[in-house]
Amino acid sequence: MRFSEAYPGIPNGHDACGIIAIVEKSARPSHANVQRTIESLYRMAHRAGLIRGEGDGTGIQTDLPRELWAGYLYEAGLDSNLAQNPRFFVGHLFIPKSEGARIQELFDLFRVEGSKRGIKLLLERKGETNSRVLGPVGRRTEPLFYQVAGLSTDGDGPLWELGLLLEQRFPVHVVSLSTATVVYKVRGSAEILKRYFPELSRAEYKSTITLGHNRYSTNTMSTFEAVQPFGLLGHNGEINTIERLRREGRFLGIPLTGGSDSQDLNRILEGLLYRFGLSLPEAMDVAFPPILGEIKNYSPALQDLYMNLRQRFGPLAQGPAALVTRHREEAVFATDAMGLRPLWFVETESEYVFSSERGVFTVEEFVSEPRPFAPGEKMYLRLTPDGARLFPFDRHQRLVLERILTKSHHLEGYAAHLAGPRYTAVPPLAGGGEAQVEDRPAPPSLNLERAYGWDRWDAGYLEALAENGNEPIGSLGYDGPIAALNPEKPNLSEFFKETVAVVTNPAIDREREIEHFSTRSILGRRPLPDGRGAGHVEELVVPLLLEETAPSLGAIAQKHGTLTYEEALRRFQHAVLPLQFSVEEGIAAGLKRLQEAAIEAVRGGAELLVLSDRGAFEGGVWLDVYLALAAVGRALEETRDEEGISLRRRTSVLVHSGGVRNLHDLAVCLGLGADAVAPWLMQHKAQASKGTLGLQNLLEGLKKGLEKVISTMGIHEVRGYGRIFSAIGLKPELAEYFGIRNFLGSERAGYGLLELERTLLERLNLLNAEKVVPAKDFRFNSRIFKAAMDVSSGQSPYEHFQEKVRGLERESPVAARQLLGIKFPGKSGVNPEEVDLSVGGHSLPFVITAMSFGSQGEASFRAYIEAAKKLNMVCINGEGGEIPDMLGKYTHWRGQQVASGRFGAHAYMLNSAGFIEIKIGQGAKPGEGGHLPGKKVTAKVAAARNAVPGVDLISPSNNHDLYSIEDLAQLIEELKTVNPKAKVSVKVPVIPGIGTIAVGIAKAGADVIALSGFEGGTGAARWHALKYAGLPVEIGVRRAHRALVRAGMRDRVEIWADGGLKTAYDTLRMVLLGADRVGMATMAMVAIGCTICRQCQMDTCHVGIATQIETVEQAQAHGLKRFVPQELERAVEQLTTFFGAKGQELRRLVAALGAGSLRELVGRSDLLLQESHTDELDLGYFFEPVSAPEWLGERSAHVLRKPLNQLTRSITEVITQAYAEGGRELLFQEGPVGSTDRALGTHLAGEIARRRLYGKGWDAKVEIRFDAGSVAGNGVAAFNVEGIEIVVEGGAQDGIAKNAYGGKVAILKGRNPFGQYVDGSVGKSFAYGAIGGLLIVEGQADSRFCIRLSGADVVLAGEPDRPVQDELGNIAARAQAKGFAFEYMTRGRAVVLGDPGPWICSGMTGGRVYLRYWPEMGLNEEAMQRRLAKGARVVIQKLDERGIADVRELMSAYLDALRAAEREDKAERLLRLLADPAAHFRMVLPVNQQVAQEVSTE
Repeated sequence: MRFSEAYPGIPNGHDACGIIAIVEKSARPSHANVQRTIESLYRMAHRAGLIRGEGDGTGIQTDLPRELWAGYLYEAGLDSNLAQNPRFFVGHLFIPKSEGARIQELFDLFRVEGSKRGIKLLLERKGETNSRVLGPVGRRTEPLFYQVAGLSTDGDGPLWELGLLLEQRFPVHVVSLSTATVVYKVRGSAEILKRYFPELSRAEYKSTITLGHNRYSTNTMSTFEAVQPFGLLGHNGEINTIERLRREGRFLGIPLTGGSDSQDLNRILEGLLYRFGLSLPEAMDVAFPPILGEIKNYSPALQDLYMNLRQRFGPLAQGPAALVTRHREEAVFATDAMGLRPLWFVETESEYVFSSERGVFTVEEFVSEPRPFAPGEKMYLRLTPDGARLFPFDRHQRLVLERILTKSHHLEGYAAHLAGPRYTAVPPLAGGGEAQVEDRPAPPSLNLERAYGWDRWDAGYLEALAENGNEPIGSLGYDGPIAALNPEKPNLSEFFKETVAVVTNPAIDREREIEHFSTRSILGRRPLPDGRGAGHVEELVVPLLLEETAPSLGAIAQKHGTLTYEEALRRFQHAVLPLQFSVEEGIAAGLKRLQEAAIEAVRGGAELLVLSDRGAFEGGVWLDVYLALAAVGRALEETRDEEGISLRRRTSVLVHSGGVRNLHDLAVCLGLGADAVAPWLMQHKAQASKGTLGLQNLLEGLKKGLEKVISTMGIHEVRGYGRIFSAIGLKPELAEYFGIRNFLGSERAGYGLLELERTLLERLNLLNAEKVVPAKDFRFNSRIFKAAMDVSSGQSPYEHFQEKVRGLERESPVAARQLLGIKFPGKSGVNPEEVDLSVGGHSLPFVITAMSFGSQGEASFRAYIEAAKKLNMVCINGEGGEIPDMLGKYTHWRGQQVASGRFGAHAYMLNSAGFIEIKIGQGAKPGEGGHLPGKKVTAKVAAARNAVPGVDLISPSNNHDLYSIEDLAQLIEELKTVNPKAKVSVKVPVIPGIGTIAVGIAKAGADVIALSGFEGGTGAARWHALKYAGLPVEIGVRRAHRALVRAGMRDRVEIWADGGLKTAYDTLRMVLLGADRVGMATMAMVAIGCTICRQCQMDTCHVGIATQIETVEQAQAHGLKRFVPQELERAVEQLTTFFGAKGQELRRLVAALGAGSLRELVGRSDLLLQESHTDELDLGYFFEPVSAPEWLGERSAHVLRKPLNQLTRSITEVITQAYAEGGRELLFQEGPVGSTDRALGTHLAGEIARRRLYGKGWDAKVEIRFDAGSVAGNGVAAFNVEGIEIVVEGGAQDGIAKNAYGGKVAILKGRNPFGQYVDGSVGKSFAYGAIGGLLIVEGQADSRFCIRLSGADVVLAGEPDRPVQDELGNIAARAQAKGFAFEYMTRGRAVVLGDPGPWICSGMTGGRVYLRYWPEMGLNEEAMQRRLAKGARVVIQKLDERGIADVRELMSAYLDALRAAEREDKAERLLRLLADPAAHFRMVLPVNQQVAQEVSTE
């Protein structure tokens, strides 16, 4: 039994956290080092999870406390001097209390196995702990804590192996076991750590380096085991590619933990050290290599190094991460390649500090400029007898180069792989320009297509790709059947739904951050992590191969950075394995034969295994390619060579298949382990349709699509993509082959091997049939919209519509929920008129879910909320801002959305809402943004969005202030600070881990969790996203409800459900599964005339709903042949009729159940039953009971604590009191403030906004000053308004001045005791979505500075102290802004006085950026060009007259701020720039329209 098995029912959560490392510069241990770290963790308490007053976990890693252990040895009658022996080790062990009687058995095992490894156990003791400080969950999961000590002849390697063996054979968690370090950790808050472990308070407990970690888990019932740090590291982040990383660990024979992603990352890094002989800096560069875009800027020697290291391991640990790592006397500190987690370097007089937040100290302690880590940056530190030596990023890289060279000696030539496959000649011109008519093959027969599982959808998708290289766009969701309910029985890949990033890990933007993306794959035998064992290797820029079906195909492949299929066979020792089975042997035997052939081929030296179904129907039956790939992968993974390395690590796999029909199939192949795919039937169809140009479009379209797929999961390199999908309706025997989560399948119901074999035999008949028709592509909504319109127009009763839908559900169900019936009793004595449907002050439980003004026309947009008001229900606004005259008019019924674009999301809009919805993702296109073409940005739309008419508006794919669960908690707090009366909702798509995520959202302080199923969506999206991304809403509702009940948190939140829901019957189903309210947007559109033509994106809506066309004349000018304009009053009447009738029917249904209110039915799934399709799906999961935890009844589970963040409210109280007394020039002063003081000024901004919005007025000017070395916490001046000026003398952290509407914010340097002015810097996402005001930063800025700047004026005044050194690469590490500045900017002005950093101005469509022209510092126009992102459609020009005036105005404002802070010297020095701005600045301007104007994706 493993340690974790002693705590059944506690799932792994997702982690996010605060981390810190404090290093003594002197390299001499001190007790203060430990205490300072623990105190810093107190100050980052807001970065830890808290449930009912109990923390998720806190821990530290320190030096082995030798003085302390000398005393323990002495007390035990042993030689105390042994504690100073370098071979002396200490181990900390957690053992479940249930195993307490077996402790001696464990120590005997330790002695016996230790002696075999040169390890002698000298002392074991029960560690001192104080259980009384634990909370109720901590007490239930508390283990026994034992300490061991002894001598290890060969250091830490044997100790690590012994620890693995102990965990395998005994239910023990080895917390630490080392000759250098120890770890202490507790399930609770930071303040109880040293109370729980009293020895941490002893003066003789000393350390040179202490790593600290505060845990924020999405899971309330986490154990002591999962708390960090682990043996090597403290990790703030989430490994999005954890499935692929774990697979690599298994390939290499490294035993995994069965725990969290951070635990397995730690384990794999330890394996690289102890099994493959790497040092810590080498292991970190192997596991976290630089992106290819950076490597291209390195010296040839570093290019060779990193291309070699990427082949040894690769980018398999992607996702947001900040890491503090230590092994013996070495430490490495690092951030992820996208820079999604904060990490700061700070220097005090006696310490080096690496921390998530520098605000745990004051500026008065800083002796140099603190600075944020750039994306992908690492710093190396070594303890020496002369003190701690610190290596910046470039020196760290050269240290790794030296170490690798001493072991490998030969790295030359690896840089050649940067270009892709190695060719001796440059590619000839291919395609596009030649005039001759090419021969095109005849299209494949329909028989062949059907045999390989193609349908009409696939054919239409391929036609669009071949036509222009872009995926087709559609609207109004996906309303076809899930695979399990599809009578056509599709390929196995159709059963899979892709998982997307939600809350704990952001999606990333493929269009705007393209230089970080790579679809690169590797064929051949890769070297092991230590460099041994390499065979022939080729790197493909795109993992797609084409057959040589035309003379130009070789040149086309070379141009796109890949190989032809035939060329791959020529270059590698290979084996081709046919994907077929015979009728006589059957599918199971055929699979086993295939597995055995694969093992034999790899043992025989094959470096490329080809799984080919070309001709699979010749003399046999086609074997589904996805099952074959999974089965071969599993067989090779489980078979090992003499070194214990998996055979899968010794070869590569190429899928050559006609069953790969689209982007989803390609992604599934790569996720299941294919290294490349040759989709020969796709190639045939594209070439037959569009010739070789069609093939080039196919390659380009699939490459872009693949980048899009991985981006939605927060992955930027396809090599990290793994089994990031789940299945619906497979039998366990099939699901186990794939190693994925499977829903609604069981031994008795679902699709198994027998059903698959039957399908494949039918396919053989299709191939040989005389007449074949295309596979049906059934759609639900187009068959019911007319019946819904008849209800809304009063032409028929509601029952007709509901019965129409119910009849169709019985005849052709498309979703699992449509199989659910309700157990109505024979009779009920409840009168429907007396049934209470109310929820939270609203009469009806319906929500008209988010549709924005811009995607919707004005009449329909106004009608939704007007109808909601009449019916007393909720209507959520999309992220398109609010029409100005509507602000404050519908507060009780209005929900305002805060989404990635932040359009119009200011204090006034947020205070005109009863609900504020944070949109993480939506069902139709989770993990993706959108764009509104400039032609749809009318004057009215621009006014609502605080934009400029005619300028493209681009929404990012993620919220740039939400990179983690603690970021979500921060944003929720900011929103409740700006509007304390609003309820905050978090809208998320449904994914497999939605239960755990729902608990995390509830812990973050949300009031509502809005679950969006994949079928819904009124917005436009890629066909692929509509069909394959996310899970159905019914799975999400039940999983979230159950998880929240078990976590004791169901009473804290409402659950809302949307995604393809239509009727009152649907509503009751969802409530019985656990929902409180149900959202419907498509049906709202249908009620006012939508005819489901699925062309919303084209701005040609003929019924005036999804268009800005308002009159027949405008429609004729647009070329519309018919057009019926929307009339507001008629639309309102239709909506009230439709939803009113739905409410009446719901009352009737509730009464029929014998209930007096809808609320009493929430979660009553015992009243549901499965009515049909019991062979296809097993819905038993829906009916399983759930109960609240026992500890919920304990008094200690309801502890009240003072708020962590009270200052922002206190400021409002003081200032409003002074205002009431007649003050109109008000100054508030406080200092020092620190990390725990967050959203300062935001509460006051909300108060002022409400007074102005609702007629009370506010005419005072307020200045708020934070001095005395303040480093203000996250969210200072968030949602600021006119009349508030905030000045910080010191620094500030993340999200400063986000969504500011006006006012002034100045973050200036503070003075330290040495008379220096230091800091003045800001953290991530400064001025995100800021609409107005003046914003000044004297120092540096972390990444994503001024994202979606929408009208504010900004000065970033940090200056370089030496010329830029671009030749070193890694520009962001030395820049004053750390990357991705001014993305999506639409309006406003910004001046940058230093290095603006790389990847700037991507997606910028408006506004102006003025960059310092400073050739002496290397900041010339060439350097500026290097800093522009690939996605930046901008020009750099000399200043025009307006530019000169802008620079003078903004610089003058900055100089005024310096003078006000008595910084005359600096102001005087900078004054010379104003004499001739044109000589000192250049301006960056966007070119006109950024995106195709024909199609909207909003």
